Amino acid sequence: MILTLLLLVTGGYAKEVDEATGLIIDDNFELVKILCTSCHSAKNIIGQSGSRLTWLGMIRWMQNTQGLITFDADTEKKILDYLETNYAPKDINYRRANILPRLLPTNPYRTQARINLVGLEESYQTGDPLNVSLEIDFQESYSKGYLDVWAALHFPNTPESQFYFLSDTTSFSDEPKSFLSSLESIDHSPLLMDFLVPLVDAGEYTFYVLLVERGTNPLNEADRNRSSVLIQTTNVK
Repeated sequence: MILTLLLLVTGGYAKEVDEATGLIIDDNFELVKILCTSCHSAKNIIGQSGSRLTWLGMIRWMQNTQGLITFDADTEKKILDYLETNYAPKDINYRRANILPRLLPTNPYRTQARINLVGLEESYQTGDPLNVSLEIDFQESYSKGYLDVWAALHFPNTPESQFYFLSDTTSFSDEPKSFLSSLESIDHSPLLMDFLVPLVDAGEYTFYVLLVERGTNPLNEADRNRSSVLIQTTNVK
């Protein structure tokens, strides 16, 4: 196999790249090459970037709509490890690469909403209360449409592909579901919603929050997102 070297500016060091596909050669590269490029070009991977949750959503969409096989847990973890390590978000607000205009639905929204978690500290002690507020600013030109809010949390000491979805202000479920439904975006004032997170185990807690069109599951239809994915972490000691 003929290899070439690509200097990754963000990492400041060189990684090998497979000349045939353009994919970065790293742990689990061969697995990704075999399972992913059998259905589509490697350019579909190289041209994208995303968090682990974003890549998982793309996999679920392909499984639900494009005939992709269901992987066993170990295989899926290795694929996500590779994608998360080598094709992570390239900018601080975690926006994925733009979808081709011909693939986009008619968009009645003029801009994307802004999301923030108010009151999240960098670290906590085990057993401390974690009370944060979800702030959503639809912005002045975000003039119409109904939206759902999805909020997920990855707990420490759980599989990396396991996410728990906020179902109300105090409860989490492993069943994918929206947190808030049918928000009308003509309300331009920020929305504040307090919720409580149980801090049982020490380690890193990671929050994922985004807005989607009403009735949309973002794990299946990533192109219906109406905000950037908010990703914030905190550590419990």
